[in-house]
Amino acid sequence: MTAPRTTGPVDNDRYEIRLRGQLDSRWSDWFEGFALNVSDGDTTLTGRVTDQAALHGLLRRIGDLGLTLISVTALTDTPLNRNEGEEP
Repeated sequence: MTAPRTTGPVDNDRYEIRLRGQLDSRWSDWFEGFALNVSDGDTTLTGRVTDQAALHGLLRRIGDLGLTLISVTALTDTPLNRNEGEEP
């Protein structure tokens, strides 16, 4: 029997990060290529991160600004644990 194979996240995963409050479009440079969309009094950042370290850095940046984080959603599939030879 083969042990389950675990793979990491797919490179360049896209994320949607929702924040409480309205950020001005001037902040888009500060969030390194993320698109800013303001709706219903909240701001949504949508963009790609290269790896988990980059995602954590972005979340730390949000915390440093004192912004309230509502949610973080991965927009792409990440590989699941699979046995060798099993179809995706």
